[in-house]
Amino acid sequence: MTSQHAAFLASKTVADVLNEKAQNHALIDIPVTATVEKVFETLQSNDILSVPVYRRFNNVKDYVAIIDTYDLLSTMEERGFTVESGSTPDTEYLSMPVAILVGMTKSSSKLWTCQPNLPLTQLIELFTKHRVHRILVLEEIPVKSSDIESNENVLEEAEPQQEPKGRLVSQTDVIRYLLAHNHELGPILDRTANSIAGHALQFSDAYLDSASADKLKQAPATITINNPAWTALQKMSSAHASCVAVVDTDGTLVSEMSAADLRGVNPSRIQDLNKPVLVYLKTLQGGNLKRPLSCRAQFSLGQVLSGLIRSHAHRSWLVDGEDRPVGCITLSDILSVFLG
Repeated sequence: MTSQHAAFLASKTVADVLNEKAQNHALIDIPVTATVEKVFETLQSNDILSVPVYRRFNNVKDYVAIIDTYDLLSTMEERGFTVESGSTPDTEYLSMPVAILVGMTKSSSKLWTCQPNLPLTQLIELFTKHRVHRILVLEEIPVKSSDIESNENVLEEAEPQQEPKGRLVSQTDVIRYLLAHNHELGPILDRTANSIAGHALQFSDAYLDSASADKLKQAPATITINNPAWTALQKMSSAHASCVAVVDTDGTLVSEMSAADLRGVNPSRIQDLNKPVLVYLKTLQGGNLKRPLSCRAQFSLGQVLSGLIRSHAHRSWLVDGEDRPVGCITLSDILSVFLG
């Protein structure tokens, strides 16, 4: 017998999600010739976490990748970037074309696109099983036989013959849509938070070794308040984690840092990454340190969904009775639960 939430998802498409999306602004994109610094600036000024990159082919835009903040972090690590005290930061990296980022990480090696009629269930499968956070939705995707995978609606990089009109659909968009239709989802919303944390790691084989996945399942990545911001970012990269919890000397959750906190970095600000993580975050947040979203083991999935959307958060930290982080519930974790 089909569950209530499965029946709901099977009856909806990407178009349904986009039709209820609050913001409907034009797609923000950049050419492959733009500099890495321009990517940082674009993400910061538009308050976004990723941006599609295109090249000109037959005088029209040919999208080749979606670059996000984690790609920027991973490439900085790959280049041996350092901001240690007394050293001169490698600002040359910021002046390089964004083309150097394409293919440097798994997420930037393949451009996932879909059409509006893609079933919502299949969209969620893409988000969870392929560790994709955003997908470019195009009204028409020219087909090349080498690009077709098992689902005819889902294609890899294509070479359009006319100027494409696209929109991005993100994990957050789907989470917001699910919350708006919570009355149609049934008992799944009663699942407890402790059964959700790390749920998406079951699909991690393609990008994460079993030892690293097991480590993340047992405990989230953390860093103490006295560590430099760059050390927090390095730990995030080495642990293949989307963020790290910032804790005090007692292990209590104080803040969080993610690759999104790199936005706006430029040659004049890059040395700030050597400051203590809390100082860096306070400066970034206008002097007021934002309290990270957290939940207890007994919280329901419905409560977690509501908290994420209300707080404009991308994760909820699972904490114990002493407010120490013992797990992390990501958007991927939540979406993977809906796959059964």
